[in-house]
Amino acid sequence: MKDSFNNSLFKYSDRKDLIAIKNSEFEISYYSLFKSSADFSEFFVSKQIKENDYVAILSDDQILFIKSVISLWLIGAVPVPINTKLLNSEVELIINDHQIKFLITDKTFFSFDNLSDTEIIKKNDIEINPGLITDLKIPEEKNEAVVIFTSGSSGKPRGVVHTFSSLINNIKNGNVLLRQEEKDRWLASLPFYHIGGFQIICRSLYFGSTLIIPKSIQTNDIIDSIALFNPTHLSLVSTQLERLLNISISPGKFLKVALIGGGFIDDDLMIQADKSGWNPFRVYGSSETGSMITAISAKEIKTRPLSSGKPFPNVELIISEESEILIKSSSLFKNYLNDSNETNNKFIDKYYKSGDIGFIDNEGYLFVEARRNDLIITGGENVNPIEVERVIQKINGIKEVCVFPQQNKIWGHIVACAVVTDDESVNEKMIKDFLKLKIAGYKIPKKFFFTTELPKTSLGKFEREKIKKIFK
Repeated sequence: MKDSFNNSLFKYSDRKDLIAIKNSEFEISYYSLFKSSADFSEFFVSKQIKENDYVAILSDDQILFIKSVISLWLIGAVPVPINTKLLNSEVELIINDHQIKFLITDKTFFSFDNLSDTEIIKKNDIEINPGLITDLKIPEEKNEAVVIFTSGSSGKPRGVVHTFSSLINNIKNGNVLLRQEEKDRWLASLPFYHIGGFQIICRSLYFGSTLIIPKSIQTNDIIDSIALFNPTHLSLVSTQLERLLNISISPGKFLKVALIGGGFIDDDLMIQADKSGWNPFRVYGSSETGSMITAISAKEIKTRPLSSGKPFPNVELIISEESEILIKSSSLFKNYLNDSNETNNKFIDKYYKSGDIGFIDNEGYLFVEARRNDLIITGGENVNPIEVERVIQKINGIKEVCVFPQQNKIWGHIVACAVVTDDESVNEKMIKDFLKLKIAGYKIPKKFFFTTELPKTSLGKFEREKIKKIFK
């Protein structure tokens, strides 16, 4: 492997004494991880994957995911993680919209009917013939490192493009809180297709920490991994934390920090977690910011309820005249994939327009009052209400539909839906049955309200805040 550039995600690649990945069955050294990833690279090159190609990864197999990411980096290709909860049709929409030519997957039972221009590389088809190619090289930090898909305001997912530099800067900025170092143990408790989960991989590579891989991110498997491996760091959404607290799970004596993010997090939940030894920090960030950019401890929350904390170093926050949170940081994304107009619309004087509404108090603490122009975050998953509304509108008998969040202690928020029909036969079961075939399960509303009319502005737009209050 030709080490031409200084990319700090690769600095431990020759360490045979340092454990990169560990699970209940085996452990992999940093040297073995990068060597086997290079072998993957050779196979991918034989499939005609080349520098600057965007390559989708759809995989629950976390070892396959990590090796695929590193192997693509060594080719100069760009990994595009895909949400494994999406339906086939939703996956096809993303891949076709962006003309992604390759898909790596462990979904051997999946059948994609509308990916005629995309080569599907299945886990069982990967053949290793080490030593055939020798011109693999470590990418420069200015190169594109990943595309993370997030819900867009248009109803279509948007691909957030990050460079190695923006990811690494986020890691450096956040370490004022994490105090991460070599041989620490980070539990992979979030999906890798989200920026928070993807950065767990990158943070571990950067510091030479061990990435703990649970059997799944279900509560029982998280509990088993905590007991077996005593992690020093973990990231949770409020749903996961609530479940762990309800059954009085101990985080172990080695835990330094538990990051709690992914949407609304109840103050009382944070304070309860702190009393139970979790040392939790509420964090705020997004795919576009490279993960967290502010944090607040549970102890501070007692005197500043609902705050998202202070910004990390190299992060500057200001509030616009419209109360929108504007962000300048060394960790901001490069652009939206194939969408220069939306990219340009999101920046003003080098500040990223978050779409979130909030204020900063006189001591510099951020308060987020509304998230992302009505984006619903439920159990750590992003749901765009416009996308769900468009699908429901296709049902015969639906006259109007408004999708909105309802606060929930377990999920942070749940997806709710107000419906106006002109057909009395339309009911909740009919709508749910229809949606199960069209969108991922986490996007399907958990509560339905049938009504005769919905409040609108003079321009005919839903008054979403009024609707939320009416059906609270």
